[in-house]
Amino acid sequence: MATKSHNIRIDEDIKERAAALYAHLGLNLSDAVNVFLRVSLDANGFPFPVKLRGASAFEERRSKKFTEFLDFAKENPVFEKGHTFDRDACHER
Repeated sequence: MATKSHNIRIDEDIKERAAALYAHLGLNLSDAVNVFLRVSLDANGFPFPVKLRGASAFEERRSKKFTEFLDFAKENPVFEKGHTFDRDACHER
């Protein structure tokens, strides 16, 4: 089967990590992309569910971040003792 070269842009860190993963599996990135494309054709779309994160996932992340912040604040002497923090005032960026 004839092949054709194609350039794609990939985040450098993602490329390095993926290359290491697939090298461990005995594949190079080109082989891995070809496997992904073949499986996508067999599935007639992405070979895994693709969906937006729901509001509940956002709230879980937000709550976790706030809890992490509170734990940090309790252990850090820079924060005033007795100060209360409002979860709604803290948000993700």
